[in-house]
Amino acid sequence: MNFILNKKIKYYTKESLRWITLLVFGLLIISLIIWLKYKPVYVVTYFGEEIGKVSSKQEIENEIEKYKEEVNEDIAFITLKEQPNYEFKLVSAEEKTNEEEIIQKIKETAIITYRRYAITLAGVQKAVVSTKEEAQNVVDEIKQEFNQDLELDLKITEIIDSNDIETESVDIAVAKVNNDEAIQTKLKEQEATVNGILLQIPITGTITSRFGGRRSGYHTGLDIAANTGTPIKVAAPGVVTYSGNMGNYGKLIIVSHGNGVETYYAHCSKLYVTKGQEVSEGEVIAAVGSTGNSTGPHLHLEVRVDGEIKNPQNYIYK
Repeated sequence: MNFILNKKIKYYTKESLRWITLLVFGLLIISLIIWLKYKPVYVVTYFGEEIGKVSSKQEIENEIEKYKEEVNEDIAFITLKEQPNYEFKLVSAEEKTNEEEIIQKIKETAIITYRRYAITLAGVQKAVVSTKEEAQNVVDEIKQEFNQDLELDLKITEIIDSNDIETESVDIAVAKVNNDEAIQTKLKEQEATVNGILLQIPITGTITSRFGGRRSGYHTGLDIAANTGTPIKVAAPGVVTYSGNMGNYGKLIIVSHGNGVETYYAHCSKLYVTKGQEVSEGEVIAAVGSTGNSTGPHLHLEVRVDGEIKNPQNYIYK
């Protein structure tokens, strides 16, 4: 009985192995046919549209990541509006893939966020350049041109924007900022400053005699013709150190403004301030006249620094 059972087991085992061998062989034949006639690919869809086929999903993903990492001083970062979708399929072995075309289509729809640099003046944007180095060059050129002592609220601000903002060259950016009204005002103030003292025009009138040599001798100031009685304003805040008559000057006021700076107001018809009195900016201190050695009503204005006579037109009445 055992002999018969063993014989049956051997038979069925052999039959099973034979069928398994045939099945494996058949699968190999089928696989070979499929391999020769078909190939595996990934169908790529982007925004719901099929844009092509690729052999390797991972290679495409790697290329996309590589592209997104292409940031520099010009580009802050790159993002995709949507991630591509992949579907595995068997297609004809003759069908070609289009990896490069797919990568290009994805790049075309990517969001590029640019990095730009704005030069601001008192918080207001005046010019935009491509790099931080260019922005610093603009600021340095402006400060050098207008003197480092000129207090300008110039700053460099980084701009991150998905719009490709138009930029200027360094030269154009410098010109745009230089022409700004605020800078021109600051420049005029600096030009009117002597030893840190800002001088204002005392009267409006016609200059009839300038500083320097003339036939009658060396002229130590500036003559500004105006009607008798025209109010004379002090050129800057200070303290009156003289108020009275002084020879050829006639009725004269001298004001000390600090830092060794003094202003003289001569040939006045009336004096409204006295020695030792403090005067504020724009205060009327006298009236135009023709006292002393004078040929007509005018203000003789002098500027002195540490006792040395200076040309008033270095600072005002330019």
